Amino acid sequence: MRRGRYHLTGLLRILSETQKLSFTWIESVCFYVICSVPMTFAALNVVQQVVVDNKTTFDVYGLNVSSYPKIMFNFVRSCLWGFIYPTSVNLVVLLYCFLCQNFCRQISRITYDIQECRVQNFTLYQQANISVQKARIEDLLHLTQRVFSVPSFLISTTHFCACITVLGSLIVDASTFIKNYTLLCQLVLLFLNSSGGLLACLWTAGGLPLAEDEMKGAFQRKIREQSHLFRMVDEECFQKELLQKPSFLMSGCGIVYFQRSSILSLLGTMLTYSILLVTKA
Repeated sequence: MRRGRYHLTGLLRILSETQKLSFTWIESVCFYVICSVPMTFAALNVVQQVVVDNKTTFDVYGLNVSSYPKIMFNFVRSCLWGFIYPTSVNLVVLLYCFLCQNFCRQISRITYDIQECRVQNFTLYQQANISVQKARIEDLLHLTQRVFSVPSFLISTTHFCACITVLGSLIVDASTFIKNYTLLCQLVLLFLNSSGGLLACLWTAGGLPLAEDEMKGAFQRKIREQSHLFRMVDEECFQKELLQKPSFLMSGCGIVYFQRSSILSLLGTMLTYSILLVTKA
């Protein structure tokens, strides 16, 4: 844990020295929504106990109390449970997605520079500069992978299991949840948080190989255009380095690979396990 925190601090320091780190408006909205989830869970829990169950006494560490301060205590306790999961987990997901999105923007800037560069100016020096920028992004991605490899695997596994559990509960006990809308809202909110965090990892981290392919395609097209004019003697080294197999692929412990193509497979797996739970029930 200390090593991961040290690497994360170093990564953020390197990024802050080269660019301004700030949330986009979408990321800011996601941050506020994630932070509001514990209070929503707590409010639904209090409504469930006071309105639906019509409880006048509350159990506080074995003592039955009946006062409004204890309702607030129950609210705060529910907030803490909601912060442990899913809020704290999704805050880590938000940081992970923020870093991946930042790297995607850096790769997109390199792609834009390649596309806007004139063929006559696409010299060996320019190609070497692009290679240096790509190598720097690779180093930062390697550091990100070292920090988030285990957490991303645990988070994706936790979110996946939560989605399967909620789907199974909604299907098996559908008649119960139709009568209890408060509990239904809690389960739906949990499912949205778990599935949203899982999809966010797959979408943002899965955008890195796509951005790299786009950059390589732009580089290859520029080389093709340049070959019609003149052939540089020593340019093959940069072509081999830049056009090799994709390397910007994030994973969780080398077991779960974050690609956008995995989203449909994930949805199919969820439905399959949900159907199995229903048949077993």
